[in-house]
Amino acid sequence: MKAKKINAKTFNFDNASKDQLIFLVVSGLIIFFAKAIYDLYLHNPTFHMFIQSKGIFL
Repeated sequence: MKAKKINAKTFNFDNASKDQLIFLVVSGLIIFFAKAIYDLYLHNPTFHMFIQSKGIFL
């Protein structure tokens, strides 16, 4: 069995960059929505009391 030879000129990075781009977009959306919900929690006393009534203290 012969070892595969990897040539740097023909090595394909498309899949790795696509996965990295998806990871970046998804993590950005998660951070955005987490910040939006936390701002809603901080600046809306009714929502704040509702969350605390469920036993979740942030």
